[in-house]
Amino acid sequence: MGMKSVREDGGECWRMWYRTRREHLLRLSGSPPQNLCAAQVRLTVCCRYARWLLGNPRVLRYLNKYHPIELRRLRSILVEFDRTIQAPI
Repeated sequence: MGMKSVREDGGECWRMWYRTRREHLLRLSGSPPQNLCAAQVRLTVCCRYARWLLGNPRVLRYLNKYHPIELRRLRSILVEFDRTIQAPI
């Protein structure tokens, strides 16, 4: 049995190649999240709300006094979020 051209096999060789490639990629990386867009919207809203809260001097004083470690972590998350948003796609 010799090799068939794409025209002779009706593109079956390419379909098998793409199907195998997709199966391998899914096995290596897992299936893509189905609700990625909703998660991005939630993250954006939460980060914007946190930034708004940190703009309030009373909230900022309270966090500095009673939760300084969490405040540092929140600020680092917001910096990373801003850096990610402004990164070129």
